[in-house]
Amino acid sequence: MVSSLPSVTLLQSDDGGWLALHEPSGRGVRGDTAEEAEVAMRELLGVDDEGSFAEPSTAGRFEGTAREIAEYLEGKVSEMLALHSGYARLEAYQDSVATIRLGGGCQGCPSSRLTLMNGVKRELQDTFGEEQVMDVYPVLD
Repeated sequence: MVSSLPSVTLLQSDDGGWLALHEPSGRGVRGDTAEEAEVAMRELLGVDDEGSFAEPSTAGRFEGTAREIAEYLEGKVSEMLALHSGYARLEAYQDSVATIRLGGGCQGCPSSRLTLMNGVKRELQDTFGEEQVMDVYPVLD
């Protein structure tokens, strides 16, 4: 059975319970019913019933180029990450270095650092130029 969450599969176990498995990160939660397992997974990922994240945007904290980068992360980049129930937020921007937090399904995913360094960094450099985004640093949990 497939969940309504991207990249989450619901599986019934031999004991009759249910497992919601977020495949990219390997995280799973259990429930007595499929619905309970999916609700538990939504809580784990921070996703509401409409698919929105409870995590507030950060763009309002910034001005100029930093605000544009934050809006881009919250828009186009987060839309791409939503395929894996994830999102991106700018935490800091100084001296052309963006400090970025990946959350939702990306948090704790073994591929998140690779996604940030190879995908998100390249996307930001292509959009804003290497002078504006020389590097990106992950927020480590």
